[in-house]
Amino acid sequence: MIEFVGRILSVEPLIIEYPAGYKRELEKLAQKDSLTIKIAPPRKLRSTGERSQNHHLNGHIQQICVETGNDFAAVKAVVKQMAVSMGYPFRTFRGMVVPYSESEASVQECAILIEAVHMLAAELGINLKETEEI
Repeated sequence: MIEFVGRILSVEPLIIEYPAGYKRELEKLAQKDSLTIKIAPPRKLRSTGERSQNHHLNGHIQQICVETGNDFAAVKAVVKQMAVSMGYPFRTFRGMVVPYSESEASVQECAILIEAVHMLAAELGINLKETEEI
């Protein structure tokens, strides 16, 4: 399977502009009798930087680390596992669930991570501070 961002140049016949690095793989796929093709607008990735979704998520993870004495990576892994049960996307490897990296997360998917970190804090009895409160 390959995935890329491109443009439809023509509908009749269907002509799609694609990044140059995909030519060899597309040539291989073109030899198949049929393919499954999914076309959708590019996903809007989560926001980054000051006051962003990414900052919100990682700030809360850090607060949980301080309160519990746990490692940042461990807390983030637990948050992601919780988020999977809430619809956060994942892959499988050797039968194990591997949640997407948040760098791949859309705005909606990052919102799931933020909801999961809020739930974890509530379960642990931790009152999270939002940006305006810090």
